This record gives sequence, structure tokens and C-alpha cells, in this order.
Amino acid sequence: MLMKRTNQEEVVEPKKGLATKALILKAALEIASKAGLEGLTIGNIAETVKMSKSGVFAHFGSREELQVEVVRAYYRGFEELVFIPALSKPKGLPRLNQMISSWLQMSIGGDTSSCFFISGAAEYDDRPGIVRDELVRSVEDWRAAILRAIKESVVAGHLKKSVNADALLFQLYSIVLGVHHDSRFLGNPKSLAISKKLIKEILLSNKVKK
Repeated sequence: MLMKRTNQEEVVEPKKGLATKALILKAALEIASKAGLEGLTIGNIAETVKMSKSGVFAHFGSREELQVEVVRAYYRGFEELVFIPALSKPKGLPRLNQMISSWLQMSIGGDTSSCFFISGAAEYDDRPGIVRDELVRSVEDWRAAILRAIKESVVAGHLKKSVNADALLFQLYSIVLGVHHDSRFLGNPKSLAISKKLIKEILLSNKVKK
């Protein structure tokens, strides 16, 4: 009977711990979307979730470990909002267009938080450590996905074989960076329309003529 009760407690506690950790991460994501990853403190998170600082520390050994987990949680959410929906589109330009379009929408704000891939780069461009390393891994994964979609567009016959995939990636990525800056920092309401026009022109100039 004691062994059975102990086993039950061992099952319940991890579930409770995971639920608490998820609650903390959700609060941390919301704070970081406004104050940046460097704006995260054990104190402001504990206050938000109505827990003690020691309670938060019980789930994350340090502030840096918490920040790393926030980056990972953001990446999972990014996949769900941007990458996974694009996979439902045919390989080639339809998928590439969906990826960039969804990313642009996230970058300008609205109902989504600031793109950590962009805002995080500004915070950690010269700050070595595990948080920067995690951000770099996330950004490189995303850039690799865009590059793969560009190459698939060439294979599918949508884009010219002469396309420099790395240069096109740089162009598309730079445009989204510009939108994030102009929309969020300068409050330019025209930035999204300008970016869409530029992307359309760039892809059209590299498109196979039929």
C-alpha cells in the first residue's frame, strides 16, 4: 500500500512540476517579448506567476538557464506559427512565400511577440555565452530552412538555375530585418507593404519565364 501510494506521488509530482514550469515559461515569454531576454529576472517572473524566487529557481538553476529555455520555447512556438504551416504548401515558391509571409507578419507585431531571432541578435551580438549560443542555433536552423526552400524552388523549376541561393537568402533575411526595425522601432505603417513589393520584385527577377 505504501509502495503504491509512493508510486502515485512520483507520477503526480512530475506532472505538477511540468505544469508549473510551463506556467513560468509562458510568463517569461510574455515578459521577454516586451523587455527582451535581458529584461528577464527571477524577481519579475516570480511576481508575475505569484511564486517565491526560490520556487522559480527550483525549476531553473540560473537566470541564464531560464533564458535558454525561453529561447527554446520561443523556437517551438515559431515552428508552430511559421514553419509547420508552410510545410502544407507544395515545395518550391509556394512554400518559400508562405514562410516569408508568416515571418513578416510576426515581425511587425500585431497579435504576436517580437521576433526573438531579430531582437535577440541585437541584444547578444557581442555577448558570448549559452544564451547567445542557443539563439545562434535557432537562427541558423531557420536560415537553413529558408535556404532549403530556395533550393527546392530551383529544383521545382520555379526559380532560375543561375540563382545564387546564399545571396537570395541574404536579401530576403535583410528585408525582414528592415521591416522589424521600421515597424517596431520607427512605427512606419508602410514598411510591410514596401517589403512585400521588394520581395515580389526580387523573386520575379529570379523566376523562370514560361
